[in-house]
Parts: sequence; C-alpha cells; structure tokens
Amino acid sequence: MNKIIILLLFLTLFTSLASAEIIINKQPDEIYNLGDIISIPITIKSLNEASGSFQMNLICEGHEFNFYKNGVGLSAGEEKEMNPSLILTKNLIGELKGQCKIKGIFKEEYILTNDFIISNLIYIQLTTEEIEFNPGENILIEGGATKENNDNVNGFINLELVNNDSSENINQLETINNGFFSINISLPDDIQAGTYIVKLTAYEKNLEEITNNGLFNYNILIKQVPTNLEIAFENQEIEPGTNLRVKAILHDQTGEKIEANAIITIKNKNDKILEQLEKQTDEFLEFPIEYNEEPAEWTVVAVSGTLTNEATFKIKEKEDIRIELINKTVIITNTGNVYYNKTLLIKIGNDSSNIDVGLEVDETQKYVLTAPEGEYNIEIITDKGNKITGMAALTGKSIDVKKASGGVATIVRYSSWIFIIMVLGFVTFMIFKKGYRRSFFGYIQSKKKERDKLTPIKKNSMINSKNKAELSLSIKGDKQSASVVCLKIKNFKDIESKKRNANETLQKIVDMAEKNKAVTYESQNNLFFILAPIKTKTFKNEKNAIKIAQEIDEILTEHNKLFKQKIEFGISLNYGTIIAKTQNSSKTKEPLKFMSMGTLITTAKKISSLSNNEILLSEKMNDRLKSDVKTEKQNKEKISVYKIIEIKNREEHKKFIRNFLDKIEGKK
Repeated sequence: MNKIIILLLFLTLFTSLASAEIIINKQPDEIYNLGDIISIPITIKSLNEASGSFQMNLICEGHEFNFYKNGVGLSAGEEKEMNPSLILTKNLIGELKGQCKIKGIFKEEYILTNDFIISNLIYIQLTTEEIEFNPGENILIEGGATKENNDNVNGFINLELVNNDSSENINQLETINNGFFSINISLPDDIQAGTYIVKLTAYEKNLEEITNNGLFNYNILIKQVPTNLEIAFENQEIEPGTNLRVKAILHDQTGEKIEANAIITIKNKNDKILEQLEKQTDEFLEFPIEYNEEPAEWTVVAVSGTLTNEATFKIKEKEDIRIELINKTVIITNTGNVYYNKTLLIKIGNDSSNIDVGLEVDETQKYVLTAPEGEYNIEIITDKGNKITGMAALTGKSIDVKKASGGVATIVRYSSWIFIIMVLGFVTFMIFKKGYRRSFFGYIQSKKKERDKLTPIKKNSMINSKNKAELSLSIKGDKQSASVVCLKIKNFKDIESKKRNANETLQKIVDMAEKNKAVTYESQNNLFFILAPIKTKTFKNEKNAIKIAQEIDEILTEHNKLFKQKIEFGISLNYGTIIAKTQNSSKTKEPLKFMSMGTLITTAKKISSLSNNEILLSEKMNDRLKSDVKTEKQNKEKISVYKIIEIKNREEHKKFIRNFLDKIEGKK
C-alpha cells in the first residue's frame, strides 16, 4: 500500500516538472561576424497549462548576456512558435566573441544551441605579385577582402608604407566594394632606397563604430637608382709639380653614395686625352702635373652607366727659379711655368749688386762674379726673400756681376745642330758607299711599309694592330649592337719581363681576331675584340665572336703547353650597344672611335676576371647563342655567367679553325 502511494506521488511530481518542452527549429550557423543577425526560431509546447517568462541568453567563453525576454501563457496541449533574433553589434554584445552558444529558458526548462563562433576578423588576399619598384614609379596593389564567415567585405582599406630608417611614411585610404579593392600610389622621385613594410588595414564601420577589421603586412624593395654623378677634386687649383687628385661620386635619388665603376678622363686645354682609367666611385685618381706645365684650364669627364659629368680645374701660375753657385759662377734656371722677370740682389762681401733676370720656362742664364783676388761670402736674395749663400774664390779688378756669354743655353742650342750634321754625314757616307745605296733605301722603304702596316695600340703595348679602336666619351655616330670578346691577362706583370714568347702569342691572337673583322681595343691588361656592323657589314656577329673566343682559348692553351712562362687568362663574351664612328681616307686609316652604352665593356671585363682559363658568356650573349651553344648557368660573386658545355655543329667550327690555322702557318 505504501509503495503505491509513493509511486503516485512520483508520477504527479514528474508530470508537473515536464509540463512544457522547448524545441529549437533551426540551429545557428557555424560562424558569424559583427554586424550579422542571429535568428533562432523555437517552439514551446506545454502538456499542462503553463505561463511565465521565456528568455534567451548569449553565452561566450564563460560570459552570459540576456538579449531576449517575452511572456508566455499556454493551455494544456498548446504550443507557441517564437523567432528571437540578435544583431551582433558592440552596443549590444560589447566585447563578447569567440566560441559561443545560446541558451533558451522557460520556467524550469532550458535548452542549448550548437556551438558557433562570433568573429570580427577580415582576411586580406593580394593578387599583386610585384615587390620591387623604382623611385617615381606607380604601385598598383589589388586584392580581395572577406570576413571569417566568407561574406565579402564592403568597407575601407588603408595602406601605410613604412621604412624604419625614414620618418616620412606614405598613407592612402581606399574603399572595398563587394570584397575587391585597388590601391594606386605614386612613389616620390626622391624616396629613400631600401626595404619598406606595406601595412594594409581593412575594416567595416557601423555609423562611427568599427566592426570587423583585418591586417596584412608584406615587404617591398625600393631600388637605389643612380641619379647624379659628381666630380670631386681634392684641390681645384693645382700647383705645377704636384698631383691632381680627382674622384667620381655616384649618388642615388636621395643623395646617398652608390658603389660602382666610373671611367675618368683627363683632357688638356686642347681637348687631348692625357689619361683615361676606370676607377671605383669615391676612389681618387692621381695624375702628375709636370713642374713646367703652362697655366691653363683642363677638363675632367666622368662616365658611369648612362650618367656623364664634366668639370674643370686650373693649373696655377708658378714663378720659380733654381739658383746654383759653382765656384765664381751663378747659374739661374727658370723652374716655373711662366716667364720669370724679377730682380735679384747679389752680395759679394759687403758690396751689393742688382741683376734683372728675364727667363723663359726652362731657360738657363749664367752670371760670372769678379772681385779683387780673395775669398768672399756670397749671398743671393730673391724677390721673395729666399737666400742662397756660399763662399767663392774670386779674381778681377773690381767687384762686379756680368752675364756670361754662351753658357749652358748656347751649348744646348748648338748641340742639336752638331748632332744633325753628324747624322747627315753618316747618311751621306752610307749612300755613296759601294753597293749600299740600293739596299739602304730598300731597307728604309721596307721599314716604312712595315710601320704603316702595324702600329702599336698604345705606348709600351705588347701588341701591334692593323685595325684598332679608341674609346671616346662623346661622339656622334651610328648606334648599333656589337659583340665583344674580352681577353684578360691575369699575370700581365709577370710576363712583361719575359715578354718575347708572350708577345708572339698575343700578336697571333690579335692577327687572328682582326682577320675575322674585329677591331682591337686595349685597356690595361685587357684586350677587347669588338665585332661591330660598321666594320663587319653584318648585324649577326655572335657566331663569329664565339669562333674568335674558341681560337683564343686554343692558342693560349697551346702556348702554356710549349713554354715555361704560362699565361693566366680569362675570356668573356658580351653583347650590347655602342656608338661607333670611323673615317677612312686615301692617305690615312683612322681607328674606329666608339662609346660604350650601359655596362657593355665593364661587364665583359668583370666576367673575364671571373674566368679561369675558360670561356664565359654574359646573360645577353647567352640569349643570342641559345641555338648554337649549350651552356650551364653559374653564379660567381653574385653575377650570372654561362659556361659553354657543348657547341652545336662542332665539325663546322673545327673546320673553320683548321682552315684558319693553315692560312696563318702558310703565311709564316
């Protein structure tokens, strides 16, 4: 009996507790962003009559917020549908976000939704790939922006260009429409070179409140571009007998120095080139100015890449003499660079005498001192107060200073005539000597023809050239593409002392190259063989260049097998643009004058220095010879070079080389 009563009480209690049921009709989505609306449709069904308040709370990571409350009254068996919603704004939910769920509560009953995420993140994706730019260039940055819920963003994007070494940042604001943005900024011409951080900030706004936002950073490089070439003198007015010190300084867009090479040329007042060297920028070139060089304004020209600058310096006037006291003779020489016209004071003992000295540059005049027999203190004082003192044993009737007749100047003047007379006498004797007349003139004529045929490229050169080239800094001529073969002799100083065998080998190379229509340009320990259309009469010179390079390699390899003194060498091939000019007349054959555009010559020189008894191609030459040679790319000192692995149609090349060598040997 007691068990039945307990069971009835339990059923009555259970029925009262399970009087209503909450049903979620649709679960929330997996992800929401700020600004979205969460709708949770529900149904409340009651088994018994029930009334009370129904509410919904947002629960995120331990924090709970009530966003919906409504009164409900139900009869037994009645159900009611409700559609609560929540707009995700900071005004409503504050900082609630992350992993969340919604809890529905009616009287003692409650139900929980599935977990979902509330986010304020925007993801930025770039479609622009370029990351290196020049000053003054336009940068176009394009991409897309989506929220974490995969909806497209409609808002704004801000770009900030930041360099840690500069306080001048660039900012630009653009819009994002349907998930797409495009930003176009112009870089200043004088923007500092270096690595910059591009900071992109995308966001959406609800009235004045930022809802969703996202960041994306990446790096770009602003290149260092040469914009100014400066010529700097240690002294712009040079004292004769000292050294001119001058250097080229290359500046980028902000005035910062750039390390590069520059060709520095020194020209006298007649525009004659006296020195031309390639130097590292910001490195002094020293050039001696002779003690007797006349006062004038000289010119220095600097070229680096496509930049050229010109500056002048002055050789100062210098009045100076050298005074020598030899026994009773005073010898005065003009060691300045202008006419010397001054008065000197000569003291003989206690007596003084003034002499007017007028001397041309390097002219010498003697003065004889006389006095009653005895030893005298001699003192000579210049107009600048300089003193020459000494002792001299003098004779004569009275104290006097007389200009010597003849003297050194006379001897020098007549010695040249004596030499000429002696030479003419020797020639006359040889002409009339029996059996010699014809051979003598034949020898002279033969030597004259030989000199006309071969001329040294430059002073102290180891080679002669029939077809030489000269580098010029400013010429008007034909702009054309040329192939260049550069031979660098790496142990040039060693072979100079034993240069007989080396001379013959290098001359053999020059003859071979010039026979193949190349012109020869010599620069220090480099020989350049230039194949230019103005000389070869064809625009396709690349194959001929590779043939010349092969033959140079074989000639030098053969030399190193035969002789104890080896020639260490490097060979390079380059392709680029020159300005060329040549003039031919019936009497003289002018050399090819050329001006290298860009880095044609310097790159060829650099690659040949990287070569070790092999042939290396530049990238431009490799592109021109792809169909004829098989190469292997190598990186040497951060420079891309190409080593020849195989030459296609090699039999044709062998035939060419064999025929050429036969012709050379036949001529010998």
